Amino acid sequence: MIVSKDATMVSLRLGPGEDLLKTLSSVLDANNSDGGALVSAVGSLEFLRYSVVKPDADGVPRYTEIVEETGAIEITSLQGHLGREPHGEAVCHFHGTFAQDDGSLRAGHVFDARVLVTVEMTVLLSSEVAWNRSSMKYGNGHEMPVLLPVQRV
Repeated sequence: MIVSKDATMVSLRLGPGEDLLKTLSSVLDANNSDGGALVSAVGSLEFLRYSVVKPDADGVPRYTEIVEETGAIEITSLQGHLGREPHGEAVCHFHGTFAQDDGSLRAGHVFDARVLVTVEMTVLLSSEVAWNRSSMKYGNGHEMPVLLPVQRV
C-alpha cells in the first residue's frame, strides 16, 4: 500500500469526436505526472472497443476478442488508472459499464472510446505515486498486462 498526501484534481470536458484515452493520456503529459486515477466520468460515446477476461480451456485468464460498439452509448460507470509504459509513454487502464440506446448493458476493459456529445471527467494526479506498466505471470507462462503503483522519491 502506498499513501499519497498530495493530489491535483483535473476536471475536463470532452466534445464530440474526441478520443477519450488519448485525451486522458495527455493529462499526464500536460501535468508532468506519472500516475493518476479517473475518479468520475459521465457522458456519451459514439464508438467503444472493449473486452472481458475469461478463463481459457486450461483455466488461464485471457482477454476475449475485442468487441466494437457504435451508436449512442451512455457511460454508466468508468474508472481506472493512468500510468506509464517502461519507455515513458502514457497509458490508461480503464474498466466501465455502458448502456446501449435500447437499455442493454456492456462492460469490460476499455481499449478505445470516442465521444458522442460530451464526457465530463475528474482525474486525480499525484506527484508521490506513479503507476508503471508491468505484467503478471499466470498459469502455463501466460502474462497479463497490469499497472503497478510505485512510490516516487
